[in-house]
Amino acid sequence: MPTQAAAAWYHNKLPEHPADLPAFLNDVRHFAAGEYADALMKGDAISQSEQNAVLAALHRYTGLSESYLRESKLRIPSDRFEKELFRSSEQTVGRLDARFLGYDLDVMGDSPDYDPSDVAVSGAFVGAFNDYVRKALHYYSDEHYYPTHYDVVNRGWNWNRGERSRPAATNVADDLQEAMTKNPHLRVFSANGYYDFATPFFGTEYTLSHLSLPAALRSHITYGYYESGHMIYLHTPALAKLKADLSRFYDGARAGEYFTHGAIY
Repeated sequence: MPTQAAAAWYHNKLPEHPADLPAFLNDVRHFAAGEYADALMKGDAISQSEQNAVLAALHRYTGLSESYLRESKLRIPSDRFEKELFRSSEQTVGRLDARFLGYDLDVMGDSPDYDPSDVAVSGAFVGAFNDYVRKALHYYSDEHYYPTHYDVVNRGWNWNRGERSRPAATNVADDLQEAMTKNPHLRVFSANGYYDFATPFFGTEYTLSHLSLPAALRSHITYGYYESGHMIYLHTPALAKLKADLSRFYDGARAGEYFTHGAIY
């Protein structure tokens, strides 16, 4: 939900527009982990007064109408938010980067027909790649280059993790926990785009704060936040900030502040 709030803030869809995005998102985090989480846990047992208070807050933080939020039972999947925020103008919000808008083929649907942010940048990626491999690497092929091969990722990807494989969704958080515990010198930098629905920053925060690390190792995880989406470099000021943050992270490792190892997650 905090990513939804960030997207609504960016597009001026909030009833009141806070001036400070990070401060606003801190309020949203507290609401999402507190009052909102409590309301969802109560389900049908929630009182009418509690539900009304949560509906008002959700409207204030997402820009969606209280009637839509009520009909959605307080739950707003990301794809429905991407469809609903600009429904009145028949536009949808980008998944990889919520700053991008597109026009949908099916106006009456409950989720976008495609990702406007993916469509907006894929042509540039494909063109740049083909130009580079031919002119710089002198590699020639008639095969198509796919910036993301969804046919493989969605249907043919091998999610097997060997002995740790489980029928549930793949989760590699325990691998990171093991790596950081066995190597107490390992440092992690988490770079997050505020407008990224593919890997939402609040979900990353939740995952990394539930690694059950020893208290002495918890400070080994640091975060960077950027006014961009999944591909942070698509916003030039965010790219410059990311470069500066990574330089400090690397310099800290090289100077011995982070001992001898550094890592990016």
